[in-house]
Order: sequence, then C-alpha cells, then structure tokens
Amino acid sequence: MRVKTDGARTAAALKAWSTRRKPHYRARRTEAASKVALQAWCRDNNWKVVFFEGTSGAPRTGIVDAVMVRIKPARPDSIEVRLVQPKAGVAGLKGAEIARLKKAVSALSSDWLLAAFDDGTLHLVPEVPRRGDPAA
Repeated sequence: MRVKTDGARTAAALKAWSTRRKPHYRARRTEAASKVALQAWCRDNNWKVVFFEGTSGAPRTGIVDAVMVRIKPARPDSIEVRLVQPKAGVAGLKGAEIARLKKAVSALSSDWLLAAFDDGTLHLVPEVPRRGDPAA
C-alpha cells in the first residue's frame, strides 16, 4: 500500500538521508558505537574506563581518547593503566597513530595523592594544581 506524503515530509526525509550519508555523521555514530562496546568489554573484564571528551561530548583532539584502569590481579597494591585510541568502522590503524600512542605512554606521568574529607572540606596532599593554574 502506498502512502501519499506532502512535500514537506519528502523534503525532510531527503535531508535526513543526505545527513546520514555524510562522513562526519557516520564517524560520530561509529565512534559512539565503539565507546559503548569498550564500556561493555571493560565492565565484563573488571576494568574501569574513563573517556576524555569536551563539554559538548565530542572527543578530544589528542591521540588518547580513553584510559582503562584496573588493580592488577593478585597484586592489590599495583595498578595497570592502558591508554586507548578507539577505532570503529572503516577507520584504519595507521603507523603514525601507533607511534603517537606509544609516545603518549612514555610521557605518562604518575604520582600519589591522599584525598581526605574532613568537616566538609576536601584536603589533597600533596596539593594538586587547579584548572587554569600556570603551574599545571
């Protein structure tokens, strides 16, 4: 059975079809799907994952888009950290990206921090630079 539509509905459908074919739209959808898949894998395999996104929800421009963390099995005082660059769809893995990711691992900094909440105040020892602080 054929349903007749007015011109406005047809125009909207053509616009939606055109949008879904754009590379930017497709890339965002595959990025979102890879994020969901990584979250599910981490949950099932005892990892915690943190995604670095801008305020709009768009991924950052750096090579590291996520960090996976877990306490090492049978070693409760040891932490395992993985820097992640998710890929999905037809996005190929390039040698330059691998090199950037390896460089990011070598530039990873780590330190200790004690966070004590006392009488409504959070105390951080040692002091952590605040956002916008030139020492950061």
